[in-house]
This record gives sequence, C-alpha cells and structure tokens, in this order.
Amino acid sequence: MVQNFSLFEVILKGGWVIGLLFILSIFVFAILLNRRGYYKKNLKGREAVMDGLRPYLSKKSYSEALEITEKNGSFLDKVIHAGLAAKTEKSSPTQAMEREAKAQLISLEQRLPLLATIGSIAPYVGLFGTVIGIIRAFQDLAMANSGGAAVVSQGIAEALFSTAAGLFVAITAVFFYNLFQARLNTAAQEAEIVISEIGERLEN
Repeated sequence: MVQNFSLFEVILKGGWVIGLLFILSIFVFAILLNRRGYYKKNLKGREAVMDGLRPYLSKKSYSEALEITEKNGSFLDKVIHAGLAAKTEKSSPTQAMEREAKAQLISLEQRLPLLATIGSIAPYVGLFGTVIGIIRAFQDLAMANSGGAAVVSQGIAEALFSTAAGLFVAITAVFFYNLFQARLNTAAQEAEIVISEIGERLEN
C-alpha cells in the first residue's frame, strides 16, 4: 500500500539538514533586504548627482556644493564631498576622492561575501542530506518484513527534498550576488568618471 504524505511532513522529517538550509535561506533573504535598501539609498545615478552640482561647480561655489553633497549623502556625493573638502584644505582633490571611493565600495560590498559563500555551500549541504536520507531509507527497507518500495518511498522523497532545497537556496543566493556585484561594478565605473570630471574642475 502506497503511503500518503504531505510536503510539510517531508520538511518536518528532513532533520538537521533541512533546518540548516532553512537558516541559510533566512540569511539569504535578510541580506537581500538589507542590501536592496542600502543600495536604493546610496547608489544614485551619476547624471542625477552631477546635474544638481554643476551650477555650483561652474560658479566655484564650493561651500554650497559641500552642503549639497553632505545633505544628499549618496555614494557619489560622498566621493565628491571628499574632493571638495580636500580643495578647501589645499590638498589633492583627486587623491582624496579616490581614497573615499575605495572606502565607500568596501562598505557597499559588506555581506556580499556571505551571500556568495551560502551560494557555494548550499548545494553540498542539500546533497549531504540526500545521501543521509537514502541511507536511512534503505536501512528502513532492510528492517521491514514487507512493503517493498512503499516502505522507502517517503524516505527517498525526504532525501530528494534536501537536494531541491539546497539548490533553491544556492540559486537564489548566486543570482542576487551576481546582480549586486554588477550594480557595484557600475557604481565603481561611475565613480571613476566623476573623479575624473570633478578632479579636472578642482585642480585647475
């Protein structure tokens, strides 16, 4: 007789492997929400930032430009702010902006290594759970007097669910890691353009 079981029962009986994958999935979605909000706040387009500053830079109203960049507080605003501050202190604006860009990129990249790590290990955690589940299923079959495939069907389903869960966590983590990295690469390129443009204005 074929046993009936639900997906919820499979999850409950998945053991510590399913529990670990569930914890990893919580980390993944927590990082996604955190980085999404942080990038939305800090990563503004280069043209949007520069359009608001060009009138003040053209008039060399650096004090007003400093106030605007400090108020806006985006990644590019902080980079430009460092250059403007260096200008008032009679130091190199370009070097100051380059240092600030590197420091800000470090902040922007926070938590992404954890996302990449989860994406790498989740399939192996799921596979490990599958191996354990299949071993357990065949042990149940060996101890059963009758039942045949019906005895191990639920055990194999539980085992395969571990692999599916691991792949789901890994695919989600890797997809968003690559998405965020692409956004940061664009931000770094925009910063290089801004540093070049602002540097020419401030050092002339």
